[in-house]
Amino acid sequence: MHQEFEQVILTNQGRIRYIASRYSHPGEFEDMYQEILLQLWRSFAAYKGQAERATWVYKVALNTACTFVRKAIKHKEIKQSLFMKPISESQLGQENCQAEILNNFMNQLTDTDASILMMYLDGLSSNDCAEVVGISANAVRARIKRIKIEFEHNYIGE
Repeated sequence: MHQEFEQVILTNQGRIRYIASRYSHPGEFEDMYQEILLQLWRSFAAYKGQAERATWVYKVALNTACTFVRKAIKHKEIKQSLFMKPISESQLGQENCQAEILNNFMNQLTDTDASILMMYLDGLSSNDCAEVVGISANAVRARIKRIKIEFEHNYIGE
């Protein structure tokens, strides 16, 4: 079981790190990342295979991150907005690689929309995304369509 868990973490490390960085306050990334790993370990034996492994990882990681944030807010550890600053026009003028452009765009989205986009780009179905974020598959498809239009409007132009 230990090796299987390690493989799951290695396979999903990018997803886990993204979620931890997206939801953590500056200086709390490592704490949140460790908390997500701990919760994945605790629930690993209970995983029944009803959903894809990646869907399960997203669900545990997002739920852990949201709980972490709620606790931090409750204890008044977070005083700033959870959303990152949108990119400026001067930043758009710089030559950015595709990953930077995508990261900048995702930073402008709400946490739910950024999570949906990340899962969509990872190839999860709208049903799997819906299960993770707790909305209908139709709502996921509508959000994906809106996100695509917003990206096209902001980065591709006319």
